[in-house]
Amino acid sequence: GSLDEAIQELEEVRVLAPEHLETVYSLATAYLRQGRPEAAEPLLTEVAAKRPRPETHVLIGRTWRDHGHYERARAALETALGLEPRVRRAHYYLGTVELLSEGRGRIEEAIEHFRAELEVAPDDSMTNLYLGIGLVESRRHQEALPPLEVASRSAVSERDAFQFLGRSYLALDRPAEAVTALRRALELARAETMELPDGVFVDLGESQLSSLHYQLGLALRRTGQQEEAATHFARAEEHSARLAESSREILSRYLDQETPESAAGVLGPPLEFPAVAGLAPAAREQLGSAVATATARAYLNLGVFKTRERRFGGAAGLFAAAVELDPDFPRLQYSLGVALFNDRRFEAATAPLTRALEESPADGELRRMLALAHLNSEAYDKAAELLESDAERRTNPSLEYAYGLALVRSGRAAEAEPVFATLLAENSEWPELHVVLGQAHAQQNEYEAAIGALRRALALDPQVAEAHATLGDIFLRQGRLAEAEASLRAELAAHPQDERSRYTLAMVLDLNRQPEEAKRLLRQHLDARPLSADGRYLLGKILLAEGAAEDALEQLTAAADLAPEDANIRYQLGQALQKLGRAEEAREEFESFRRLKQAQREEGAP
Repeated sequence: GSLDEAIQELEEVRVLAPEHLETVYSLATAYLRQGRPEAAEPLLTEVAAKRPRPETHVLIGRTWRDHGHYERARAALETALGLEPRVRRAHYYLGTVELLSEGRGRIEEAIEHFRAELEVAPDDSMTNLYLGIGLVESRRHQEALPPLEVASRSAVSERDAFQFLGRSYLALDRPAEAVTALRRALELARAETMELPDGVFVDLGESQLSSLHYQLGLALRRTGQQEEAATHFARAEEHSARLAESSREILSRYLDQETPESAAGVLGPPLEFPAVAGLAPAAREQLGSAVATATARAYLNLGVFKTRERRFGGAAGLFAAAVELDPDFPRLQYSLGVALFNDRRFEAATAPLTRALEESPADGELRRMLALAHLNSEAYDKAAELLESDAERRTNPSLEYAYGLALVRSGRAAEAEPVFATLLAENSEWPELHVVLGQAHAQQNEYEAAIGALRRALALDPQVAEAHATLGDIFLRQGRLAEAEASLRAELAAHPQDERSRYTLAMVLDLNRQPEEAKRLLRQHLDARPLSADGRYLLGKILLAEGAAEDALEQLTAAADLAPEDANIRYQLGQALQKLGRAEEAREEFESFRRLKQAQREEGAP
């Protein structure tokens, strides 16, 4: 709640890590909470520009909606639908925007949005609930029954779904069914009575209990159960709250409890704890800890179910939610790490796997998984360190190969040679092995031996990954541009997603005075990897040589933001500024260039 302090911290983090979009988004939401939409708008625009996906615009639309800026919310959500007409949650949030901004006056438009959302996700419980409520409010009770029945099958929405089912059954003169639905709604509402420490009981949702008792009394009276109906009418009065809570209020309750952090879904109705404020701090802390642990256990169990279904992405999300609540819950870090690893999110998997290994240092399988996660996320030195002492490595060719690869990629090619010699003695027909051996030779400038190993790999498998690319790198170092170009084109023909080869080919084409194709390749490369400082630098350099200084400046400025300590980028950026007549800024960049070059000389860098 300390917004000024939060904003100051976030602004400092943004200076230190300008590309960290979570910080940009958090800062924007902080400005919105402070009532400064004009400060938030450029930040949210930046997030959309750097993550130009329909889901981004959905998140931004929801954020504007949550802070009461409904026209901006509409614009963002409609942009999302323009990019992808079936993107999840866009129609859902547009429907809620119609209800929040105009209320009953826009209920038909809201209904249409909820129907459109259900075409994408027909079983979404909250969308079905909202659609059902909207239809009840429009007195289309027969139409309301199917979506409310779907909503009644979800723990998130069943209580209100049963209440509105009861209302519809009453309107359709089906009082017996209304009694059944309203009894269930009342049962669920009563289940939200909670015992706190010291024997204190808290009644949750008192106003809704009043409404439920009243509606159930009406239904019972229509079935002739006058005595029981009178009891429920009396209970409704006892609660001394609104006797007929409108659907508009229920909608607002759901909307108010949605937060930007829960963008993946909607929580259940908010809980009211009027007695918690009177508890001693120790009792409140004890209650909070118990709730956090219980909720973490629920998330863990749900994650296990998804893991068994091999839905590793969803499992990882649930395990991550559990970690936020109780990071020390037994086996939780292990479960999160394994789910992320199986979802091929290797870099994200390394932190929880490291924590899990600290808890179970003798677990060899866990150590290997962490090593492979480091290997796949290009932390080669850490992978080599973990595999070096692996007891099974020498009897497992795959682990030995991974160890040798980690050594080569971490600059320890000389140590890798005996590893590959042993492997080659028993696996001479393994093409990937010859590729890595060739890379080890190339790293030590043993080009003829490297070329021999790589050609042997291609003879075994003409499609083997990285063989042509490594040959292209070697030929480029040797100044054999035509051969480098042919090798890199062959690599891209076999592996069109290889962005490293695409960038290197663009470099070769630039050296070979073929700027048009080089620019085309670089733009493809940047579409796939917008944070490639090398790609933006080379494209900016080519544009500058062609006289397009404004376009060059855009690319070189982005490159400098991504790699602020790269002297070559600073030099080209100074050249672009100078050509545009911005002499003072150019002088600053040339000074940065000289400072960085001097630091490189002092450190002995090339």
